[in-house]
Amino acid sequence: MTNGKSWSQRAPSMLKLAAWAMLMLAWLCGCHAAQPDAPKQNDSKHHALTIYGYNYTNRYIDQFYVDGQGGSNLYVSSPKSGGGGGVCCISWTDGTPLPQKVTVRWMNAGCKKKVTNSNGETSDYVVSFFKEQEVELNGPVPKSPGYFEVHIYPDSHIEVAITEAPSEPRLKLEKSRTVRGYPPCKEEPK
Repeated sequence: MTNGKSWSQRAPSMLKLAAWAMLMLAWLCGCHAAQPDAPKQNDSKHHALTIYGYNYTNRYIDQFYVDGQGGSNLYVSSPKSGGGGGVCCISWTDGTPLPQKVTVRWMNAGCKKKVTNSNGETSDYVVSFFKEQEVELNGPVPKSPGYFEVHIYPDSHIEVAITEAPSEPRLKLEKSRTVRGYPPCKEEPK
């Protein structure tokens, strides 16, 4: 006995240690220097692009997605601002052939529904309605891409672009335009 433990008490931890050592040895043996005549790995550079949205509609967009990756919420764009912030990330690899198709899904409408909790307090709950659109990314792609821009227009068409930095809004909107809220939901007939 060593350290007050018998072989049968120490065996499980020793077997784990031996298994770990064998795995490490197998991993180390599998790693070797590349041979001079071996084909080179793909030299393409990968980028994590910030998703940046522009909302040219007259409604707040609570959610939008690019190929399933979430963007930020989008307030209505002002004359100098897109309406939202940047959210990480969507992947881009240099040399990816264009055009590429991406799917943009966004909350394009909603209605307010009154809900009452267990304490009898009533509040508004927004029921969201989504649209989805396949959009073509055409380019050009800058040498140092940093942002994946999503431009949502009043007629519900979408344009996307890859840029080095956030762009100025593409539409110059009036400061005084009416920003619409969500109407009450219509009750379904019973």
